[in-house]
Amino acid sequence: MKLDKIENKNRRLRKKLYLGEFAILGFEVSCKTSIADFGQYDVFIDEFIDFIDSIGLCFGGGGLELFEGFLCSIERYRSVTEAEQLQVAQWLEARAEVSKVEVSELVDANYAF
Repeated sequence: MKLDKIENKNRRLRKKLYLGEFAILGFEVSCKTSIADFGQYDVFIDEFIDFIDSIGLCFGGGGLELFEGFLCSIERYRSVTEAEQLQVAQWLEARAEVSKVEVSELVDANYAF
Protein backbone atom coordinates (compact mmCIF):
# COMPACT_ATOMS: atom_id res chain seq x y z
CA MET A 1 0.00 0.00 0.00
CA LYS A 2 1.44 3.35 -1.02
CA LEU A 3 0.98 5.98 1.66
CA ASP A 4 1.80 8.95 -0.57
CA LYS A 5 -1.49 8.65 -2.49
CA ILE A 6 -4.27 9.60 -0.11
CA GLU A 7 -6.90 10.42 -2.73
CA ASN A 8 -7.65 6.73 -3.25
CA LYS A 9 -8.13 6.02 0.47
CA ASN A 10 -11.44 6.38 2.27
CA ARG A 11 -11.88 8.37 5.49
CA ARG A 12 -11.65 5.30 7.75
CA LEU A 13 -8.33 4.25 6.22
CA ARG A 14 -6.90 7.79 6.29
CA LYS A 15 -7.77 7.97 9.99
CA LYS A 16 -6.25 4.57 10.72
CA LEU A 17 -3.03 5.51 8.89
CA TYR A 18 -2.86 9.11 10.21
CA LEU A 19 -3.00 10.58 6.70
CA GLY A 20 -4.50 13.77 5.27
CA GLU A 21 -6.71 15.55 7.78
CA PHE A 22 -5.65 13.01 10.44
CA ALA A 23 -1.90 13.66 10.12
CA ILE A 24 -0.25 14.59 13.41
CA LEU A 25 2.38 17.32 13.33
CA GLY A 26 5.23 17.70 15.78
CA PHE A 27 8.70 19.24 15.81
CA GLU A 28 12.29 18.58 16.75
CA VAL A 29 14.19 20.69 19.25
CA SER A 30 17.92 20.86 19.85
CA CYS A 31 20.08 22.99 22.15
CA LYS A 32 23.41 23.01 23.91
CA THR A 33 23.51 23.01 27.69
CA SER A 34 26.11 23.88 30.29
CA ILE A 35 24.80 21.25 32.71
CA ALA A 36 27.73 19.61 34.48
CA ASP A 37 26.18 16.94 36.70
CA PHE A 38 23.22 14.60 36.75
CA GLY A 39 21.59 16.33 39.73
CA GLN A 40 21.35 19.57 37.78
CA TYR A 41 20.19 17.60 34.72
CA ASP A 42 17.38 15.98 36.73
CA VAL A 43 16.16 19.40 37.87
CA PHE A 44 16.26 20.72 34.29
CA ILE A 45 14.42 17.69 32.88
CA ASP A 46 11.77 17.78 35.62
CA GLU A 47 11.07 21.47 34.98
CA PHE A 48 11.04 20.96 31.19
CA ILE A 49 8.64 18.01 31.40
CA ASP A 50 6.37 19.94 33.80
CA PHE A 51 6.30 22.83 31.33
CA ILE A 52 5.54 20.81 28.21
CA ASP A 53 2.99 18.72 30.09
CA SER A 54 1.21 21.93 31.14
CA ILE A 55 0.73 22.92 27.48
CA GLY A 56 -0.41 19.44 26.43
CA LEU A 57 2.73 18.13 24.73
CA CYS A 58 4.93 15.09 25.21
CA PHE A 59 8.67 14.76 24.66
CA GLY A 60 11.00 12.00 23.57
CA GLY A 61 14.72 12.60 23.78
CA GLY A 62 17.34 13.99 26.13
CA GLY A 63 21.07 14.48 26.41
CA LEU A 64 23.48 16.18 28.76
CA GLU A 65 25.60 18.51 26.62
CA LEU A 66 23.48 18.32 23.48
CA PHE A 67 19.83 18.20 24.50
CA GLU A 68 17.57 17.14 21.64
CA GLY A 69 14.30 15.40 21.01
CA PHE A 70 10.87 15.41 19.40
CA LEU A 71 7.67 16.97 20.71
CA CYS A 72 4.08 16.16 19.79
CA SER A 73 0.64 16.46 21.34
CA ILE A 74 -0.54 14.12 24.08
CA GLU A 75 -4.01 14.07 22.48
CA ARG A 76 -4.85 11.70 19.66
CA TYR A 77 -5.25 13.35 16.23
CA ARG A 78 -4.11 16.77 17.49
CA SER A 79 -1.10 18.54 16.06
CA VAL A 80 1.26 20.92 17.78
CA THR A 81 0.44 24.55 16.99
CA GLU A 82 2.97 27.18 15.98
CA ALA A 83 2.13 29.04 19.21
CA GLU A 84 3.10 25.97 21.28
CA GLN A 85 6.25 25.58 19.21
CA LEU A 86 7.16 29.20 19.96
CA GLN A 87 6.41 28.73 23.68
CA VAL A 88 8.85 25.82 23.90
CA ALA A 89 11.58 27.77 22.09
CA GLN A 90 11.08 30.79 24.37
CA TRP A 91 11.11 28.63 27.50
CA LEU A 92 14.42 27.04 26.49
CA GLU A 93 15.97 30.38 25.47
CA ALA A 94 15.05 31.87 28.86
CA ARG A 95 17.06 29.21 30.70
CA ALA A 96 20.57 30.26 31.80
CA GLU A 97 22.03 26.79 31.21
CA VAL A 98 20.77 26.59 27.61
CA SER A 99 22.32 28.07 24.46
CA LYS A 100 21.90 27.71 20.69
CA VAL A 101 18.26 26.65 20.64
CA GLU A 102 17.14 25.22 17.29
CA VAL A 103 13.53 24.33 16.54
CA SER A 104 12.51 22.55 13.34
CA GLU A 105 9.46 23.23 11.23
CA LEU A 106 6.33 21.25 12.00
CA VAL A 107 6.65 17.78 10.44
CA ASP A 108 4.47 14.68 10.19
CA ALA A 109 5.11 12.77 13.42
CA ASN A 110 4.36 9.39 11.83
CA TYR A 111 5.95 9.58 8.39
CA ALA A 112 8.61 12.33 8.40
CA PHE A 113 11.46 10.10 9.50
